[in-house]
Amino acid sequence: MRILISGYRPYELGIFKSDQDEVKVLKAFIRSKLLEYIDEGAEWFIIQGNTGIELYASEEIIALKEDNYDVKLGVLMPFYQFEERFNENDQAILQSVLAKSDFKDYIYKKPYSNPGMFKHINRFLISNTDGAIIVFDEEADSKVRFLYNQILEFLEENPYNIERIQFDEINSYIDSRFDN
Repeated sequence: MRILISGYRPYELGIFKSDQDEVKVLKAFIRSKLLEYIDEGAEWFIIQGNTGIELYASEEIIALKEDNYDVKLGVLMPFYQFEERFNENDQAILQSVLAKSDFKDYIYKKPYSNPGMFKHINRFLISNTDGAIIVFDEEADSKVRFLYNQILEFLEENPYNIERIQFDEINSYIDSRFDN
């Protein structure tokens, strides 16, 4: 089973430094979700390499691999020069993730040229995975909305598993951790 992972960028979560406590909590939450999917037979986790949820998830996938879980990480970046828009710290994190990934490539083998590329990129990702974990709350505005809406359109005619994680679920996870 191949699972696409996407979600908020750090600034959409109010995260401005990679060492903020919120990052640790999000990574722990993501790890718990990944373990559920591994138990259900997930073999590949696919990201585009976006900052935030995707890179947090990829770091947890790499940690799970180091803990001898039989999973693979694929990074399908949208287009050439994608990572050039990242700051130095995020570029370093992405390069580390790419070095430890099991597969990496670009969907478009050329630089960004027009907004229509994103619809094709999303379609490619959806049609080449069996399901998705999307950290997205409909009440918050985010670029993730476009991917989420395309998945819903795809679902009208195709079998596809989607788990949309909202802030309430993350907050419940945090509450349960502090209750123990």
